[in-house]
Amino acid sequence: MLGEKAMLTEREGRILKSLIREYVATVMPVASKILAQKYNLGVSPATIRQEMARLEEGGYVIQPHTSAGRIPSEKGYRYYVELLMEEEELPEELQTLIRHQFYQVAREIEEWFRLATAVLSRMLRAAAFITYPRLSQPKFKHLELISIRDFLVLLILLLREAKLKEQTLVLEQALSQEELSRISRRLNELFAGLTAWEIREKKAELSPVEEKVREVVVELMEAEETEYEELYLEGLRHMLQQPEFSRKELALQIAELLEERHRFKSLISRIPLSDKPRAVIGSENPEEAMRNCALILGSYGLPDRASGAIGVVGPLRLPYEQAFSAVRFLSDIMSELIAELYG
Repeated sequence: MLGEKAMLTEREGRILKSLIREYVATVMPVASKILAQKYNLGVSPATIRQEMARLEEGGYVIQPHTSAGRIPSEKGYRYYVELLMEEEELPEELQTLIRHQFYQVAREIEEWFRLATAVLSRMLRAAAFITYPRLSQPKFKHLELISIRDFLVLLILLLREAKLKEQTLVLEQALSQEELSRISRRLNELFAGLTAWEIREKKAELSPVEEKVREVVVELMEAEETEYEELYLEGLRHMLQQPEFSRKELALQIAELLEERHRFKSLISRIPLSDKPRAVIGSENPEEAMRNCALILGSYGLPDRASGAIGVVGPLRLPYEQAFSAVRFLSDIMSELIAELYG
């Protein structure tokens, strides 16, 4: 994720936004002249060129060849998604059409799954997926570290679901109960309300003892998690037709991951869901085969009871605004249908 000092100037942001939109549309490195001609940036090509050089220095864009224009980097896409993207509602006519399609099919969850993935895949020219709902992921509530003797410590972990977990730790140095209590207080503040994934990804300066406690907490919480039981996938061919996947080895790696349902289910099971879609971009993906992909993941279901995942996988060059809007809209429809069926 972005650091606190990663803010661009207003003009740099407008240039990065325009460059990403142009690259998403054309799949061609973007030159300053093109941005000056096609986007109302109010500055000369020379000024745009200087700003693009600064964006490159900051790691937001890349120049693939000496004579070429620039293309967005992972950092550029992440900045765009978090700070520049203007998510919009799908056109009303399209919303009406999609809703009509759902109420035309049989009232069976499998039919809804097939239709949801088909709609997303066609709209975004990407692979679309949806899972059966599962019980909500466990969340951290409270931690206590209790000295037993010398280097031996008892870790007591309370989850929000009122589950209590215990495990003994052997430390490399003996710590007093006062020191252990101080560590407990700090980690309770850092991890409050987080899932195992979020605790693992939390950026914080931890001591070796705190890092060891974090590892054990994550292991205990992951042991409580359940994977999605079933996953529907549609549109792999749409995704692999994108020019980014023209290399046979890369296309084969991605196809194998998505077609081996247990590997892909394991991947998305580790990503915490929220009430808004989220993007996992490039190297943020834990699976090596997904490092050239972007994943937009949303949730649907019955709040605090059971939720399923719905989303799309495509190249880094996804049309992010449209992807977020589409995933959010399909998530809302599926939640409504599930509530009618089981609520």
